[in-house]
Amino acid sequence: MGKALVLAAALLLLAVPTAEGASKPNGSLRTEALETVLRLHDLPPGYTVGDGSECVAYDKSELGILRAYDRWVARYRPEGCEFSYERRFRIPDSEPAPRLVKGETINTPSEEAALKGSRILLEVIARLTSWRRMGPISLGPAGPTATLFHFKKDDEPASVLVWRYGKLLAALEADGLTGRENDSAVLRYAQIQQGRLESPSPYTEAEREDTEVVLEDPDLMLPVYWLGSTFEPRNDFPPAELQTATVIEKGGLPGAKIELRYDGFNIETWTRRSWARFRGSFLGKINRPPCTRTTRFEWGPGHAVISAGYRRRTFDDGCPDYPPTRYWAFAHIGGVVIGVNQTTCRCLSPGSGPYSSSLSGMKTILRNLVLRPKPDYGP
Repeated sequence: MGKALVLAAALLLLAVPTAEGASKPNGSLRTEALETVLRLHDLPPGYTVGDGSECVAYDKSELGILRAYDRWVARYRPEGCEFSYERRFRIPDSEPAPRLVKGETINTPSEEAALKGSRILLEVIARLTSWRRMGPISLGPAGPTATLFHFKKDDEPASVLVWRYGKLLAALEADGLTGRENDSAVLRYAQIQQGRLESPSPYTEAEREDTEVVLEDPDLMLPVYWLGSTFEPRNDFPPAELQTATVIEKGGLPGAKIELRYDGFNIETWTRRSWARFRGSFLGKINRPPCTRTTRFEWGPGHAVISAGYRRRTFDDGCPDYPPTRYWAFAHIGGVVIGVNQTTCRCLSPGSGPYSSSLSGMKTILRNLVLRPKPDYGP
């Protein structure tokens, strides 16, 4: 399905389906749209890329009330990119940070097409939304003039600026603060996006990388032991990339505070008290299944118990006489407990590949655990 973004406000609010063929841009206009949208590192620390951030090609709505919009789309085939950024934390004593910041650009084949699109989309907003038009706002001495709108989002105030620059249409949304603070934030980030409209450059995957953001929270008091963004041990084991990092607020393994998922294995962190709670829980007990063998392992900063067992949990004829097929461990290090590949249910045996299927692989993980430095945000 095609997607209507912030500028096509009526389609967004009415959830009007568009043609199947519009779900992916053909690329002719996508590049400049992607090169001019607000970026993750344009915002202060603490933001992650929101779900649904993408580039799309627009198609007709097939709604009678939007005939002018449909004619414009059919003639010019615009393509656009929208990226939303969600705040995970705010640095103490910093300026107010919106709960959500959303930047969008729509690229058209010509300035004439953008002029027509701007008029049509402003008319759509006026006719089919409850947005309140607050008036024009300059984006700078030499910049264009944008139109400011106010609206309610989840019963809280939100602000949007909409403007045109050459053959590009742009929008910037901020919400989650007071009305005045939203206005200040939306202008600040619109000016940054305008700078990108004037000087496009590639928006790379690396610039959108947000896996470690939750670990940068200054309120995260628990030490984070990890293997780095990319784990490359100096032996025969392959590199393992950090896939996800989660600070657990609810759900997950009982008492676990942090979960790191690498290629082929998981690492969880407990406090000593929450680890005792986990060990006494149902999930703690199923991490000690029948036929498990254990090995004590000590290295410089800590000590661990490594378990070896099987992906099967029941055996009709006693324990197998073949080598274990999976390994997991828990370690005491730096005042916390680190679990590797702790099982989350009867049906799931986490971990795969060489690290999780050999004793040397588990020792390699434990031996290379290091304390992640805390971020320094200055005074």
